[in-house]
Amino acid sequence: MISNTGIKNIRKILLPIDGSATSMKAARYGISLASTFASDLIGLTVIDLMSLPYGSFLIQPGTRSHDNILEEKRREARKWLDEVEKSVLGVLKKAEYVKGKFRSEIIEDPFSKVENAILNYAESENVDLIVMGTRGRSGFRRVLLGSVASAVLSYARCPVMIVQ
Repeated sequence: MISNTGIKNIRKILLPIDGSATSMKAARYGISLASTFASDLIGLTVIDLMSLPYGSFLIQPGTRSHDNILEEKRREARKWLDEVEKSVLGVLKKAEYVKGKFRSEIIEDPFSKVENAILNYAESENVDLIVMGTRGRSGFRRVLLGSVASAVLSYARCPVMIVQ
């Protein structure tokens, strides 16, 4: 499913990555498109700080347990993005494609939902295409799309490719 259809020069592709199988599959599609269009790629992982147990009496921000959970989330995010980067480098070597670049970002925004962080980042970076999976790691199964993918598809100002 693609929103805002219309082919143009795709210079910058955003790959929201949450470590799920569908996000990694979507990343492979994005890498393939980047190879075709000589696009820059941005791997983005949003650490959902709102889902951390801030309200718990047992784990409060700044405590060792809270910091350990957050650090583990950061390590996971870096691992996922490193995996995508290895895939990008493999494609670049095979295609002798050197024009496009890959960079990765980890966002920790205590005031935004994941979908808002993705939308804001896409707009601030002026991306031409977002390629993402249908359902991620939220644990909730929607009928067709996950809530994050659905919101990004509905509100993005650029085309969105959803991969299932």
